[in-house]
Amino acid sequence: MEIVLSRRWIALVSPLLVACAQTSGPPPEGSAAAPDAVARAGTGVGARAAPPVEEPPSSVPDADATPAARSPRSIPKSRVRVLATDARSGLVDFARGLPDDALAWVGPLAGNGGRDVLVYVPPHPDPARDFQLVVHFHGTHSERVQAQQPGMAKKEWVGWDRVAQTVAAIDELQAKGEHNVVLVYPLSAGKRPEPGHVGWFNKEYDRMWMRSSPPEVEESFDALHDGVVAVLGREFGIDAAAVRPRAIAEGHSAGGIALRSVAESGTERVGEYLFLDASFRGWADGCYRAAQAHAKTPADAALVSVVITEGGIADPYGRSDPWCRTGPDDVAAWERHRGACQASGKRPRGVTKSCAALEEDARQWPVQAPWCTAMLDGFRGVDGVYLLRTKVPHGKQPRHFVGGLELPPDRSSATQAGWGQRQR
Repeated sequence: MEIVLSRRWIALVSPLLVACAQTSGPPPEGSAAAPDAVARAGTGVGARAAPPVEEPPSSVPDADATPAARSPRSIPKSRVRVLATDARSGLVDFARGLPDDALAWVGPLAGNGGRDVLVYVPPHPDPARDFQLVVHFHGTHSERVQAQQPGMAKKEWVGWDRVAQTVAAIDELQAKGEHNVVLVYPLSAGKRPEPGHVGWFNKEYDRMWMRSSPPEVEESFDALHDGVVAVLGREFGIDAAAVRPRAIAEGHSAGGIALRSVAESGTERVGEYLFLDASFRGWADGCYRAAQAHAKTPADAALVSVVITEGGIADPYGRSDPWCRTGPDDVAAWERHRGACQASGKRPRGVTKSCAALEEDARQWPVQAPWCTAMLDGFRGVDGVYLLRTKVPHGKQPRHFVGGLELPPDRSSATQAGWGQRQR
């Protein structure tokens, strides 16, 4: 039986399940109809102590509210689905097909700009272990989540495929038994106007994701983290004290720009930034500089791990965007055309870049050059960076490397030992 919970708080007063009849799914916009069913296991996962029984509150708390006290640590015997009545994305349909005995919540969170987030705990978590959050920022077009149908364009179904790969990797990571894992899978806004840019918007991926620019964009990794911890406590009985304070934040493809924005926010809630073929110019290197700059001490700086498909779209020495090879050329081109650009502001004849792009690339290259030089040596001896160059293609990386799956457990030590030269 599929069990779906609404966002209503239900007191943990017995080990019995309370269920209501199913309906066809989330109600339409503005409807007050209830979700499919309501149920609650009488015991929670990860609670630290046995609190007294409390009466339920008279009002429904916000999704980001502080988790309530929980019953003793134990594992619910039935699966739990929490599909919030205001969830509007394809993550709702996806969550219905998740494995038996898994815990899943889908709903909007303020930290993600009020857009839907999947919070997923794989089957059979160990109550004696803490929980590691893995926050996965998807790539281009993956804000659409719908199952593939005959004749459907890839950009329409790729989001379903990517979240499926990510969940499969998380399940495998959990099965290895090293620690409990919680997948946090937020959806981006996709196409949206960018503050400061008039008359145009980015047509492919969300360049504003996790970059707070009030009042147009109100997003915060810290708020997202706190909202997820609240969901784990309220819906699944996972005590906040059982959640590791520092998450793994990872981005696949265009999701890498969200990682840079998170690092630039100065958050202390990330222990590792993991770029899955997402280290385009200014993203991974910018994330590294921000993580180092905001750390209270060098030991506190988050690790930046970079996985690159050899010769692929994110290889800075490859063919698609070889910015580590072309950086010196950018500087030379700006010097040649500076006068013409400053005189007319128009793109010089025979030049593919605008004057503004030429100037910006030339200005950035001295800052980015040390990253490119260190990459040639696999970041050997560079504190805080791990590199894996791999044959795994771009589209399959989420299945292989999410949460550090198939990577050395201690990637900081692995870098110093020369693991950055390894290839699959």
